[in-house]
This record gives sequence, structure tokens and C-alpha cells, in this order.
Amino acid sequence: FCSGSMERQIQAFQAHIMSNMKTVLVITINIAGVVGIVVLMKQLFQTYEFNYPVFLVVLHQLTTAFVLWLMTTQGLLEPKALDKRIILQLALGEIGSIVFSNWSLMHNSVGMYQIFKLLNIPFMCVVETFMLKSTFSNTIKLSLVVILGGIAMATVTDVQYNSVGLMHGLSAVLATSFYQVLVKRTTKDKDLSGLQLSYCTALPKAGILAVLVPVLEKNPGGLLAFDYTTVVLSIIFMTCILGVIAVTTPAMIIQSTTPVTFQVVGHAKTCLIILSGFIFFQQPFVAKNVTGVLVALAGMIWYSYLKMPQPKPEVAPDDEEIPVPPPPPPREDECVAPLGQESEGQGAVQRHMKDMKE
Repeated sequence: FCSGSMERQIQAFQAHIMSNMKTVLVITINIAGVVGIVVLMKQLFQTYEFNYPVFLVVLHQLTTAFVLWLMTTQGLLEPKALDKRIILQLALGEIGSIVFSNWSLMHNSVGMYQIFKLLNIPFMCVVETFMLKSTFSNTIKLSLVVILGGIAMATVTDVQYNSVGLMHGLSAVLATSFYQVLVKRTTKDKDLSGLQLSYCTALPKAGILAVLVPVLEKNPGGLLAFDYTTVVLSIIFMTCILGVIAVTTPAMIIQSTTPVTFQVVGHAKTCLIILSGFIFFQQPFVAKNVTGVLVALAGMIWYSYLKMPQPKPEVAPDDEEIPVPPPPPPREDECVAPLGQESEGQGAVQRHMKDMKE
């Protein structure tokens, strides 16, 4: 019995590990893809002065829509219909998150911009509690505090803001929370995978952003006059390939985990982007920043350990329960009294005990 129970517990633990391997793989791909695309886009902005981030996002969404369409034609992805109202809400939610975050960076100092990004996690916890009925243990909350403290140490320097920047920063937090919670509810209620959701929304997002390019880009006319060298075109092409990862994996992660977990993944990417600045862009090595990154990574490891599902204790099946032996039958010379009555022998013993007490 013991060996059988132990074997079932091992099998249950292996099943838990295998069920989470896909999520871990998607998170790893997301981190690698986003960090890679940030490095490439920094190179475009700083080295080649191609300062058109919104136009690049449009190209990424178009490339994603094309790749997912190819997958449907090859039978690799089953398309599912989604209500147009929900598609519009998802598209506007993500675009609002992108636009307000850019405006927050434009009107606030870098330090204040990072503070607004840090506010996403506590605000997301509140939203998840009320809208998704999620619960957070004290240890989970403490691990999130460690993560936020480390990121603040690594990224927050000067804190300057104004009323316009404050409005844009809070709007970015609200839009991000709305979008990510809507992704979680839609994938769950409509039984959609992250790829199926991206297939429904990539093209509408590209169309809306394309209309906004003249408004959001600083010099939209420069797009046509820009000197597109082979190197620039190659880098843009590589960002489009990585853009497919950046567009599709967030919905896959949120579907498998929670919006708060996706925010933790986002801060992991921040840590790696900071480290990539030291390695690829010769940014000055600052002990405070590195210490903050290490503290944040320690908090992320702790959070990941706490979120790892634990296998439930195995209960032995009915056919393997230890049998309870029946009571021995009465001896032939023993009189068994009916229920509620006492036998003659039992009555005599009780009267003898009573006489002794008196």
C-alpha cells in the first residue's frame, strides 16, 4: 500500500511539472523575444535615428496577423469567431496601454514613469480580487513587495511630474489593467487560446494604430524621406519576426497564469534590459542599479516558487483501503443483550460495583 501511494504521488508531481512546462517555455520565449526586440529597436533609434516606434508596432501587428493566417491555412491554428465589440475593446485596451505609456514617458521624468509602471502590480491585485475573485496570501504579497522594491532601486532616480504627466501615467495603469483582465476573462469565457485571441485582434490593432501614426509620431513625414539602407531594413525585418513573439505570447501567458504574474514577467524583462544596457550599449555600471536588479530577481524566484502548484495528497482508492477486521463473534456461553438492554451478567457486575462504592 505504501509503495503504491508513493508511486501515485510521484506521478501526480510529474503531471504538475509537465502541465507547467508549456507556460514556462512561453514565458522564456516572451522574455527572450521582448528583450531582443528592445535591443534592436534601441539600435534603430540611437544608431540609425529611425525614431518611429508606433510605425514599428504597426508592422509587428501586420506581421503577426499574416503569420497566424498562414497557420490557419495549414491547419496549425483553428480560427474562432469573436464578437466585434469584444475585439474592439481588446484592441482599444492594448492601444490605450501603449499610447498612454508613451505619453507618460514623454511628460514625466524617467523615474516617475517607472513608478507608474510599478503601480501596475498593486492595482492589478485589487482588480483581480474584485473582478476575477483571486486571492493573494501574505507570502505572495511580501514577494511582490520585494520585487517592487528591487525594481524601484534599479530604475527610479529623479522623480518629476506635472498634472498632464500624472493624468497620462494613471491612464496607462488603468488601460493596462483593463486590457489584461479582459484578456483573462475572454480566453476563459470564450474558450480561446492565446494564439486564437491574437488572430482575432492583430489586424484590427494594426488598422487603428496605422490611422494614429500621423498623430503619435513626432515626424510622420520623415517615414517616406528616410534613407532605408540594407542594414536598417534588415533590423526592421528582425524586429518584425520578434514582434510576432511580443504580440502573441502575452495573451498566452495571461491565459495560463494571471495578469499579476504577467506583470512579474514584465519586470523580469526590465531587469534583463537593464543588464543588456551594461553589456551592449556601454552604459555606466552603477552598483545601486545592479543591487536592485539582484533583489528583484530574488523576489521573482521566491514568487515563482510560491506560485508553483503543489500536488494534492493522494487518497488510496476504495479497492486498496486497509480492511477493518469485523468484531469477533460471541462465545456460546456469552449472552448478548439486545440493543438498549443489559444482559444478566452485566447487571450483576454493575450491582456489585455499586455495593462496593456504598
